[in-house]
Amino acid sequence: MKIEFDRDQLAKALQRVGTVVEKKSTMPALGNVLLEAKDKELTLTATDLETTIQSTCAVKVTEEGRICIPAKSLLDIVKELPNRTGTLSRTDNDWMILESGKAHFRVVGMEPNKFPKVLNKEEFKFEQIRVDTLKKGVDKTSFAISTDEMRYNLNGVFVEFKKDGKKPEVRFVATDGHRLAVIDRELSDDETFRSEKGFILPRKGVMELKRLLGGLEQKHIEIALTDSNAVFRMEDIVIFMRLVVGEFPDYSAVIPKGNKKKLKMNRAHFSNSLRRVSLLSEGKSKCVRLGIRQDGVHLVANSPELGEAEEDVVGEFTGGELEIGFNARYLLDVLSVIEGEEVVLELDHETSPGVVRVPEEVGFFGVIMPMRV
Repeated sequence: MKIEFDRDQLAKALQRVGTVVEKKSTMPALGNVLLEAKDKELTLTATDLETTIQSTCAVKVTEEGRICIPAKSLLDIVKELPNRTGTLSRTDNDWMILESGKAHFRVVGMEPNKFPKVLNKEEFKFEQIRVDTLKKGVDKTSFAISTDEMRYNLNGVFVEFKKDGKKPEVRFVATDGHRLAVIDRELSDDETFRSEKGFILPRKGVMELKRLLGGLEQKHIEIALTDSNAVFRMEDIVIFMRLVVGEFPDYSAVIPKGNKKKLKMNRAHFSNSLRRVSLLSEGKSKCVRLGIRQDGVHLVANSPELGEAEEDVVGEFTGGELEIGFNARYLLDVLSVIEGEEVVLELDHETSPGVVRVPEEVGFFGVIMPMRV
């Protein structure tokens, strides 16, 4: 294998795939990136066995072939090369030779066949979905994904398709048992992707997808689905993720149906006040007490070790008076993904879940379990 490459293009491709590289693993291959030179392209692949990312960049291929190289070492070297261009080749003993200007590197590689087998994207049937649909779906729900490995069926974002209305919709749901995030997105005619049954995208795959979607300029990406994998293809990137095995719980059971009391506030004012008051909330619980009245809410947090903080937020409440406690971090997380100026907190009584809604974004809501105060 021998290629001539552009330093900046190779560095960009390495950065795209490098985030899934395992830094500490019992499998040495997972700390490596697989380089495959063919035709006029170099394909880079990195995996942690659950999520795999491939990226391509244009190169001049003198000799086709494959090589497996430690990902971090290669990226560190490429970023520091003195010239814009360089050459990369593989020797018979799986070492890599990299040259640029007067710089010369010999790096210990690995037999390419020891790299985990990667799915072939050509074997999947791809359909279209809008970037905005997917981006909104993961942006608005990923904060609520559970990190408890014992509850593996909550370790991802649940995606299902609905046909109740005039137009088909896709729903994204995430929960960790303490809070729930849901967003419905209406599908346009040019979005051909559908699934008869729901599926769960894994947490790490969702975070990688979220990162990659952030810099896209195109309006659509391609998606394919099997019983065990989801594949997303965009620009010169392909991301494979193994779906979470198991049934997502019946989340509809925790969505309150009778919350008629509504507290309307300015989102930024409420978020800033809540963040300040929570600085003196106790331990991991981060409990903040909300004393709600007709003209707004009185926020209180206290801790025997730290002290006490309180602040008033102007608002409108229909429902008399109510005192309820919430984990401040859970409230702040849902407020952070809201773009509108106003936020509405729907309540019933001090032991029922609160529902956060946005007047400007009808399809989104968050549910947060209360705390004893």
